[in-house]
Amino acid sequence: PAVWQHTVFLVMYDENDGYFDHMVPPTPEAGTPEEFTQGRAIGLGNRVPLWVASPWSRGGWVNSQVFDHTSVLRFMEQVTGVAEPNISAWRRAVCGDLTSCFDFAAPDHSIPQLPDTVALMARSDAAAKLPGVALPATGTQSMPVQEPGERPHRHLPYQPWADIEVDRKTGKVTCTLSNDGTVAFPYTVYPNIVLPFAGTPYTVAPGATAAYVWDAAATHGRYDFTVHGPDGFVRRFAGTVVRNGQDGQNDIGVPIVTADLSNSSRLTLQLVNDGLTDVGFTAAPNDFAGTAQTVWVKPGKQVNLAWPLDKQGRYDVVVTAGTGLRFTQRYAGWVH
Repeated sequence: PAVWQHTVFLVMYDENDGYFDHMVPPTPEAGTPEEFTQGRAIGLGNRVPLWVASPWSRGGWVNSQVFDHTSVLRFMEQVTGVAEPNISAWRRAVCGDLTSCFDFAAPDHSIPQLPDTVALMARSDAAAKLPGVALPATGTQSMPVQEPGERPHRHLPYQPWADIEVDRKTGKVTCTLSNDGTVAFPYTVYPNIVLPFAGTPYTVAPGATAAYVWDAAATHGRYDFTVHGPDGFVRRFAGTVVRNGQDGQNDIGVPIVTADLSNSSRLTLQLVNDGLTDVGFTAAPNDFAGTAQTVWVKPGKQVNLAWPLDKQGRYDVVVTAGTGLRFTQRYAGWVH
């Protein structure tokens, strides 16, 4: 009991080289000091499990902040006051120091119920005598099922945002990546057409912004790209730029969607029609809260649609418009 009152136990292990991970790890921008060798980025790598056992982390919490192996060293910096000189500035900016895993104001020093180790050892010994595992017959396997229920989620220092502006004169689509959080936020932008899988990384410091520009004039007016970040942050922007002044192209509906989170209890979708015929916008939940609905917007008008967050502050909504312009925008994330 005396040891438990001042112990943090960290367990990390390699889970088959990240084969089960669906998230692409953050990557530093080209030329980032101490993060490249022979022109290639050193990391980060695919995620592996991290378990934290301590009186300050009990309760089955989940933490979605970006960490890496240097996060353990930085946690030791906090505990001992001794600085580690070999961690790059980029890694310190992007990776946390594990302190967000803990609630130091409300520890639980009681001793958790532990299993009978004698029984566990007996089961382990007995397993050595079991017959070999037979391969299942073709067609008899089934996909695993997600464990039901939800885990509580630690509040994180993230406040990312990304939205676009379409310049109908030049054909340029500008996506502004902003960060209102207290730590750096790593974005990766993937073009879904032309050069799929060719991700462009952006590390945005607290209070700063970055811009990704798509020249739709070079892709016959089309644009389609997705923005990824930690903690379930996703944006997708797809459509066709309707150029101003071109014969016949103004005589259609031109959908424009931007989103706003100034009210932390909901997402506000701003639906604008910049064309000359009515536009029907359909907002549908990809996950979490909300119900599908269609809103018609007249030429030159704007309608605001309030989209709910779930009880943990998550949202994931896809907005489409039936104008024949392949218009799709997805907003997904988490409000802490």
